[in-house]
Amino acid sequence: MQEKAARDIMLAIDISGSMDQRDFPGLGGERTQRLEAVKAVVGDFIARRNGDRIALIVFGTKAFVQAPFTEDLETVRSLLEQTEVGMAGPHTALGDAIGLAIATFQKSEIEQRLLIVLSDGADTGSRMTPVNAASIAAQNVIDILTIGVGDPDGRGEQKLDERMLSDIAAAAGGSYQFAGDEEALAEIYRRVDEQLPREVETRSFSPRESLGHIPLAIAAVIGFLSLALLQVLASRRRMS
Repeated sequence: MQEKAARDIMLAIDISGSMDQRDFPGLGGERTQRLEAVKAVVGDFIARRNGDRIALIVFGTKAFVQAPFTEDLETVRSLLEQTEVGMAGPHTALGDAIGLAIATFQKSEIEQRLLIVLSDGADTGSRMTPVNAASIAAQNVIDILTIGVGDPDGRGEQKLDERMLSDIAAAAGGSYQFAGDEEALAEIYRRVDEQLPREVETRSFSPRESLGHIPLAIAAVIGFLSLALLQVLASRRRMS
């Protein structure tokens, strides 16, 4: 029996400059860097998803596939841990990240597809608007969950655009969740675990039985019959 992943989950994580803000309430009440809190929570989520294939996209000014779809969850978690603020540029190309996710999903043959987009700001330079990208995702049967971790009362690029994140989720038939602190963020991912329990496809197979003995048996029968016929003919010659 073989087990095969039945669900693909894409994690798109904002690593723009604003994710360096050290204003995110941690589990102990202390203020921590936004990205550090996200990496801790998402890392635990990845570790719990045994049975799924997970991919990781990071985005700032540009979007990059940090890890393609794989069942090697430890490697995905390690690559997430290695990400740093600003690696993809200071701005937030949210629409491009969704577009890259769609392109990555197109290589998948698995029907259950979920994109979890986490951001703390507003789209500031995508070639495709985030909502249009989300509509295309819906056409490709990709569910989208958006998560906001920034400051809704901020200014400029530092302001969390909750309306945009809500519109993205709505365009793909998904939902938007706001996480004001690390505990709330962890709760969102725990709910994802509950709603999407571990699921695998099992394929049973039977070992193929070797048929090599059949021609050998036929050859043996023919040999036996030939020998018997020769003995009969020899006996008739002696009698005559």
